[in-house]
Amino acid sequence: MVDLPDFVVSGDEARLFPILAETSKEKRAATIFLAVMTQIPAMSEEVLGTVGVRVGKRTRVRAFTEVVLKETVADGCRPDGLIFVDTGRTQWSALIEAKIGRNELTQEQVQKYLELAKANGIDAVVTVSNEFVARADHSPVAVSKTLLRKVDLFHWSWSWLATVCEILEYQEAVTDTEQDYLLRQLNHFLAHPATGVECFTQMAPTWKDVTQSVLNDEALKKSAPEVEAFAASWIAEERDLCLHMSSHVGQEVAAKIERKLAGDPAQRLKSMIDTLVSSQTLTSVVRVPNCASDMDICVDLARRTVAVSMSLKAPLDKKSTKARVNWLLRMLPDDDDRLLLRAHWPGRSAPTTKDLKSLREDPAAIQNDNPDTTPHSFEVLLVENLGKRFSGRRTFIEDVERIVPIFYDLVGVNLKAWQAPPPKPVKSRTEPDPGELTHADLEPAGALPEEE
Repeated sequence: MVDLPDFVVSGDEARLFPILAETSKEKRAATIFLAVMTQIPAMSEEVLGTVGVRVGKRTRVRAFTEVVLKETVADGCRPDGLIFVDTGRTQWSALIEAKIGRNELTQEQVQKYLELAKANGIDAVVTVSNEFVARADHSPVAVSKTLLRKVDLFHWSWSWLATVCEILEYQEAVTDTEQDYLLRQLNHFLAHPATGVECFTQMAPTWKDVTQSVLNDEALKKSAPEVEAFAASWIAEERDLCLHMSSHVGQEVAAKIERKLAGDPAQRLKSMIDTLVSSQTLTSVVRVPNCASDMDICVDLARRTVAVSMSLKAPLDKKSTKARVNWLLRMLPDDDDRLLLRAHWPGRSAPTTKDLKSLREDPAAIQNDNPDTTPHSFEVLLVENLGKRFSGRRTFIEDVERIVPIFYDLVGVNLKAWQAPPPKPVKSRTEPDPGELTHADLEPAGALPEEE
């Protein structure tokens, strides 16, 4: 007999081999994922950590499906799952609502689950779908804030869950043989197209119209719905790109977001719209662990280009422009026609830019009009013009997720930030300065003379 939490009337332990109809893709994916997570502490720690739940050695993580709760709020309101975490001192619970494929969450449905959780004293609702958010505490749907006073709302994308599992396997974080087998099988399951797990594959339907408006020199309006959808799709692509890069490097890659915007999705979208309207660009900053600097991504709608760049301070122990450029070039073994170097100069001098191939022949070619100045910092860029592919909702995504890893392989993995060398030891003096105490002066009174 299943030992159920007090607020549960009936339910089954999440099954690794669920017996469900072929049409129940959502429930099948949810129960398999939940069953595996409860058996792999490293996975529970990574996933539940995003919702503020710590998993220790004595923590027991359980998951249930086909759950019937004591208190009901609406007919047919039955969650796809329930997570119950018991640390021995505290308990935490969350209802799970899953969507798969192109099925999306609705405001009405999520609000019902929040009401259900509140009625039964459950701590949170976690939604799972192919929709993307910047953080787990953001939601793809807007709900009344009054519903969030006693119940938290979180969201995991299937693609993010798959990436977490993939990184755990790559890093060999699971050493138990049986747990490792389960993890590899789950990765295989989530990677199969028939499962319904999807990456972000196309920009908003308004993508082509807005890009064409920019080409026609038409002003974009901040309040226009098509502009809002356009900017929102870039934020979703940013998240998917981070997952793509996480798989590429085998570690978590995250977008760098201003602190004032990180906890407010609405303000973040507004800020993105402001940048889009004012500069006709979409920008993101991506942070790869232990990289020399963050990677800046800039999509220029007017030029139809995608640019990826990293910035470094110039080495201060090199006195000439040529020496400073050569220092950087030595770190970049591979040439590419799209790679550029931009030098930034003291004062109000404008930056100068040259392609890497030209600089290998003449490192001083980037010098500005004042030969007595040297650059204080460098910016390495990869700029690609997408042409007609830029306006394609799918082709744009394909190109962005191709260009960024290429830049990382050519530049990001090779650059190292300059560090000032340690100070050299002061040369020892052979003769004491006048008035300086000698060794004899330091001998204690009555000390015996040294034997000859």
